[in-house]
Amino acid sequence: MKGLFACIRKELLLLSRDLHGLALLFLMPLAFVLIMSLALQNQFSEHSGTRLKVLVVDADRSDASRAVLATMAEGNAFDFVVPTHAPASLALDEQLRRGDYAFAIEFVAGFGPALLPSDGTVVDPLIRISVAPDSNKQTETIFLTTVRAALGRERMRALLGGLGVDTQSANDGAHADIGVHYAYVGGGTQRNPSAVQQSVPAWLVFGAFFVVVPLSNTFIRERQQGTLRRLRSTNLSALTLLAGKLVPYFGINQLQVLLMLLAGSYLVPLLGGEALQINGSIALLALMAAAVSVCALGFALLIAVSSNTTEQATLLGGTGNIILAALGGIMIPKFVMPPTMQSVAQWSPMSWGLEGFLDVLLRSGTLRDVAPKAAGLILLGLTAILLAWLVQSRRTD
Repeated sequence: MKGLFACIRKELLLLSRDLHGLALLFLMPLAFVLIMSLALQNQFSEHSGTRLKVLVVDADRSDASRAVLATMAEGNAFDFVVPTHAPASLALDEQLRRGDYAFAIEFVAGFGPALLPSDGTVVDPLIRISVAPDSNKQTETIFLTTVRAALGRERMRALLGGLGVDTQSANDGAHADIGVHYAYVGGGTQRNPSAVQQSVPAWLVFGAFFVVVPLSNTFIRERQQGTLRRLRSTNLSALTLLAGKLVPYFGINQLQVLLMLLAGSYLVPLLGGEALQINGSIALLALMAAAVSVCALGFALLIAVSSNTTEQATLLGGTGNIILAALGGIMIPKFVMPPTMQSVAQWSPMSWGLEGFLDVLLRSGTLRDVAPKAAGLILLGLTAILLAWLVQSRRTD
């Protein structure tokens, strides 16, 4: 134990002199949390206030066209702009290409009578839609669904009106039939996840894995300077040497977790973002923090003992972390990935860590929810540490 404590003290001294490494471990994830939480808050917030502009050209000017437009505007997802004078086709396309509008919708002349034609005459199409070149497919699908729903509702209203049914009562009943519930927060106020709730655990996991850089740098420098050889001459085992490095960095990972949680709870709101809400157990958060740290340290230690130069370790560790982060939903949330990529993401240990933290922060998860992710991370980390011990015990330098 005396040798282990001496190794831990030595590692802490080396860390205190490596200001660049400490800055990487603490300032980099903190900067990402602040930047991404503030930059993406409108994408996650339920009250972002950002609505896509839609140009309306109403050539029919009937009660039916105005009713369809009013129905589409109820959702508050789009801002419908009705110009004083309808633009020509070329001018309309130019406005879409400039980015003035995301969509343009045109009600053709005769829209009202053609909605429920009495003589069987079909006007095709009843509505023409123009799409800006930079509109993504998902937004286009949402807009088309909104238009179809409003058109169907107005057609049903006209049909019921022709049968003598009170359409106002029918519409009120349709609204009352639908209740919306958000399952992100157990109890308390119902709300959608915010950008900070996605960003804090994501970049926390990413930062924890970046211990590979300072750990491998100090390890390889000690090997090159002959420090490890001299330590071995004191009959210290390879396991004691590795443990002396792991313990300090494990503590640093826990400080990273604490710093990121405090930043999300107090610093992000000061800069105009939403505060991080912790809805689950603090003990489960500590379990996930420990599991992520074990996995990250195993990954870092295996690269450190397998690399011959600091450049090689930095390249392997840095590139490996970026690939794992890209696949694991750190840089790009998994819910915006296509199904194939979401399946691939399940193989990234960073994804296990992120999902475990989200289980606690958003879903009020229990030990049963978190345990599989934590166990997978710990098992993978211990396997990497075992491999690192085997490699180190066979090295002669």
